[in-house]
Amino acid sequence: MVRRPFAGLVGVAACLIVGAILAAPPAAQAVGDTLTVIQRPLVNIPAIVTPGDTLTIECEADPGAGGWAAELIYGQTHVPLSIAGAAYNSSTLWWEVGAVVPGVSLYELYDLEVTAAGGVYDLARNAVRVIPAFRNDYYFVHVTDTHLPTHLYYYQEGADTDSSEVVDFREVIRDINIINPEFVLLTGDLVNEGELEDFLGKRYYTRSQALLYEFDVPVYLTSGNHDIGGWDDSPPPDGTARRDWWRFFGWKRLDSPPPGAPWYTQNYSFDYGPVHYIGLEAYINYDGWRSSIYGSDSFTSGQMDWLADEMAASSASAARVLFFHYDFSNQINLAALGADMSLAGHEHRDDDDYTHPYEILTNNVCDGERSYRLVRVSGGTLTPSPTVSAGSDGGNLHVTYSPANDGTNYTVTAGIVKSMSEHFENARLRFLMPNEQCTIDVSGGTLMQVDYSGAHAVCYVAVDISSSSQTVTVTLTPAAPEPPTVTVTSPNGGEVWEMGSSHDITWTADDDVAVVGVDILLSSDGGGTYPDVIASGETDDGVFSWTVDAAPTTQARIKVVAWDGDGLSGEDGSDADFEIRDPAAGVGGEIGAPAYPLICGSTPNPFWDRTVIRFGVPADGRVDLGVYDVSGRHVAGLAGGWFAAGYHDAPWAAGGDVAPGVYFVRLRFGGAEAVRKVVVAR
Repeated sequence: MVRRPFAGLVGVAACLIVGAILAAPPAAQAVGDTLTVIQRPLVNIPAIVTPGDTLTIECEADPGAGGWAAELIYGQTHVPLSIAGAAYNSSTLWWEVGAVVPGVSLYELYDLEVTAAGGVYDLARNAVRVIPAFRNDYYFVHVTDTHLPTHLYYYQEGADTDSSEVVDFREVIRDINIINPEFVLLTGDLVNEGELEDFLGKRYYTRSQALLYEFDVPVYLTSGNHDIGGWDDSPPPDGTARRDWWRFFGWKRLDSPPPGAPWYTQNYSFDYGPVHYIGLEAYINYDGWRSSIYGSDSFTSGQMDWLADEMAASSASAARVLFFHYDFSNQINLAALGADMSLAGHEHRDDDDYTHPYEILTNNVCDGERSYRLVRVSGGTLTPSPTVSAGSDGGNLHVTYSPANDGTNYTVTAGIVKSMSEHFENARLRFLMPNEQCTIDVSGGTLMQVDYSGAHAVCYVAVDISSSSQTVTVTLTPAAPEPPTVTVTSPNGGEVWEMGSSHDITWTADDDVAVVGVDILLSSDGGGTYPDVIASGETDDGVFSWTVDAAPTTQARIKVVAWDGDGLSGEDGSDADFEIRDPAAGVGGEIGAPAYPLICGSTPNPFWDRTVIRFGVPADGRVDLGVYDVSGRHVAGLAGGWFAAGYHDAPWAAGGDVAPGVYFVRLRFGGAEAVRKVVVAR
């Protein structure tokens, strides 16, 4: 790429245009997410981890910071990380925080949130991808030269409104999100003019960063000459481009490197399985800023020393891949370094190399080319593929959904059209389906996982895209409603509860929707029948306090019946008999008379037209036994007059004159009374 002209009459004209632009600035746009606390992982230098791994988070914060905490966030899914350790490195000026990644319900590209005592907070978007395991066989994608947001220079007509390179990049992003590589290597010239963040309010880095957030896979970015080279005859001060790169993509310590990280350039590495990947800053120092440091070569001597150390430290790797914008000064010798591949751009053309070590250039994304290249990896074997294109109309790889993929349809079919020879065996589609309890059937693909955390269920489907046209269908079949499940926990056998004492009846209940009410029944014959209703329509809070008002028995059992909104019920009873004992009598039933007036129960209950109320009085005396409705209105008299001490039966023939519903039987004796609920059901 030759340097653009900016001298003579062109320069004069440009200055006049700049004056006009400054006189009428565009609408202000907020600055994007500049680096504060988290320095790595970032959207441009992410981390790929598996459950159980310890994620290293490098942070810039006060040396006295403490109380570190970290969390992964994807939509409504939050995954707290366990802090394994945190230490401040005074030689690098960064904290190193170790955070253990737990098992996750969703394998995705997560945001990383970090906090510490004293108000320390930061969020790095698209920073951590959690995968179930590192693949032995996979592919990644190389892209380069996006020149966002326009390939026009700021002084050229139409530069303010042109966003054609955004359109080009989005078409490539759309393809990549379908193809689902393990990661993307983006080798620079991300923006067309690195000085245009604050200047004229252009916000080039802000806008480019926002596009990186549109990827569904990790993106590893290195800088190019258009990103950080600057222009010595443009209005912004020399060094503006590089300083703005530090603001957005790292790192501000490069301005004055500490002893433990003495490099003025951004270089980094990562491993995926046995393969080691090395990213290098590369540039032409157009504006001559700090020429004694950055010089005129592609890579500084400090970078080359760092690279030599990196190669020595990674000598046990199965393969090593270098990625950078361009080797302007022919400083990289793959064979001498022991590297297996280099990936670069800049020249806006393909230079395919299928002989090891592979020295490859990939065509540009910008100017309608929309190019990208797959590299397949098997163990330590690298196999580069020819560059492909998203197509001038974005149709070279295209997916359409019928009916709409909007979360409202129970069957959705994806039609895939591929107008290129490349095979995408690890592709992934996302289907938005109703968020309901359903069985899920997939044809043409394999269900990977389902995200139920949002308004819609997101079904992730793995697809092997091998033909020019194929379909994938996801069908949801609503599951048949399930009745509630209930477990009685007390009384559950062996207890002795005295008449008149209070005890908690406890249970647990669950349902696929919700338990809306609970009935509690009593048996006096070891669970053969449950004629007595202790409570009906109770809230499912797992406990009911019962004042024991039943007749003595050694064969008592409790049954809890739970109801859900579908009208389905589930029930459970005590596992064994418990005893209801009259404290004034011996063990084992109705011996003598009760210690106080009580209604032992009614048989049956609920009933159709006739039931028998059993009651007891402690001494000879006058009895008044009657039935009342819920409003307190007297409905029927069952017994009145003088009764001997002991237990008695009183029938109630409700007949057809009594409306179905809840009624209360009230016993009055000697200034005391007892009440029992009965239900007429028709």
